[in-house]
Amino acid sequence: MKRQTEGNMRKLYQEWLSSGVSKSEFADMHGIVRTTFYYWTKKFSTQEEESTGGKGFQLLDPVPSVGRHGRVIAHIHYPSGVSLELYDEVSPEFVKTLLG
Repeated sequence: MKRQTEGNMRKLYQEWLSSGVSKSEFADMHGIVRTTFYYWTKKFSTQEEESTGGKGFQLLDPVPSVGRHGRVIAHIHYPSGVSLELYDEVSPEFVKTLLG
């Protein structure tokens, strides 16, 4: 494969995040040398960590809203684009298993 620009690799990285496949599968599907793709994913994930102060979470003001299943007590947004809403009473142990 020809040499890729950072912009092209960033687009592929974002596509990989939402793809649900492993890095090696994604690289193979797009004809990218695996070690090259591993390098770029590490670089971009490190940049994301630095931009959030090294924290995987951001503190938000809790604003409960009412959803289809009751009162929403939390929204969790993962870097992969997955969002999770927690309704009403949720035990701390349950949240730990989701985040662990």
